[in-house]
Amino acid sequence: MPDDKYSLTSELTDYIHGVSYEAIPADVIARAKEAVIDGIGVTLSGYSADCTTLIRKYIGGLGFDGKCTVMGQRNGLPAEYAALANGVGSHALDFDDTQISLLPDRVYGLLTHPTTPVLSAAIPVAEEVGASGRDLLAAFCCGVEVACKVAEAIRPYHYQNGFHSTGTIGIFGAAAAAAKLYGMDKEGIRHALGIAASKSAGIRVAFGTMTKPYHAGAAAQGGIVAAQLARMGYKTDPEALDGPWGFFQVAGSGVDSEAIHGKLGNPYAFVDPGVSIKPYPCGSLSHPSMDALLDLILEHDIQSQDVAAVRLGTTSNVLAALRYPEPQNELEAKFSIPFCLGILVLERRGGIEQFTDETVLRPDVREMMSRVTPYLHEGLEALGFQRIRSLVEVTLRDGTVLSQEASSSRGTPERPMTREELAAKFQDCSQWLLPGAAQKKVLESIYGLDGLDSVSQLTSLLKG
Repeated sequence: MPDDKYSLTSELTDYIHGVSYEAIPADVIARAKEAVIDGIGVTLSGYSADCTTLIRKYIGGLGFDGKCTVMGQRNGLPAEYAALANGVGSHALDFDDTQISLLPDRVYGLLTHPTTPVLSAAIPVAEEVGASGRDLLAAFCCGVEVACKVAEAIRPYHYQNGFHSTGTIGIFGAAAAAAKLYGMDKEGIRHALGIAASKSAGIRVAFGTMTKPYHAGAAAQGGIVAAQLARMGYKTDPEALDGPWGFFQVAGSGVDSEAIHGKLGNPYAFVDPGVSIKPYPCGSLSHPSMDALLDLILEHDIQSQDVAAVRLGTTSNVLAALRYPEPQNELEAKFSIPFCLGILVLERRGGIEQFTDETVLRPDVREMMSRVTPYLHEGLEALGFQRIRSLVEVTLRDGTVLSQEASSSRGTPERPMTREELAAKFQDCSQWLLPGAAQKKVLESIYGLDGLDSVSQLTSLLKG
């Protein structure tokens, strides 16, 4: 147990200042490269989403010009605005990775989307300062570690009371990565974290709307702004995360400091408990159920016309987040059990091409959704939230009932994607902006990122 004089702000500051590429284990670097591949892929996939297009239009009206890459377009922007545009694009389809927690009172797989705010901030700052691939990897690993440990430490009240931790906590990871790339001293890092604490924002009422992706982009932008201000000498309370008026108490009604004390980089969250790469572009709480249903469909060659009903028994945290029984657009569909399961029955796929407004409103899709019934499963509820548990039951028109329990999905640490599966997802995400040869070059560049003298060698391939 830390003593009464222990400061979370100080421990985070010391870690950010001291971490180096050489000190990060090889398996963490390997996992970080996979996250970069996935992060860049989902950013490209969200380029044409309405929320991303509007953000770029907003930024364009400000008249800024810069050298930092907005993935998918030719003209550059200042770092903070490139981070905003890329962060919104990365979260636009809800296809970005998720942090895993194994604590029984936390919600498994629902702490943060760690890569999006951190990578969206780290890449433009790396371009701004002329950083190497190793510099980017070190800053990215540092930022993800900070965000994940802060998310693990804050009391469950934070998320359960309605905060969206990708926005509220992602900003700390973004600030850490930016501060690392700027080479800031301890005092500057401390104040960057403090400024980030005051800029932290995001509430869950925005789920199923354009504002949810904005949380991620704003966290990336805010982290850079916090680091830039602190770098200039801007001051705040030096213990802004601690005490009765600090971030943890105000936003979380407390903190489990043991989740941070002595745990930063020991082990890295990237490898223990791990980070999940999404197999579907929708809320992660639906993924185990979707995989279980798809397994049943393929194993028994179930045809849509043969399905009388689908029932999903699951826990209250899943039902609360996946809250749209009759979605009216693709954003709501990402948080809709009837759509996520119904579309698999109809098309045996739940990819980018299925999550569109047109698909959601199709008569056959509406009819199939009416056959899907979610309900609270008391037995699974009693087991707690440290897993995403569900029971999928398919009733066929001949009376046959097929069922399968689920507690994990593809892309989780238990069932990690192969290199080929990750490449296939990247290709699916980037196909509208990058030709096949360019996709291959991007993948090669990321796997060889620690050998690049300049991050611009990678970002030059991402302009669309």
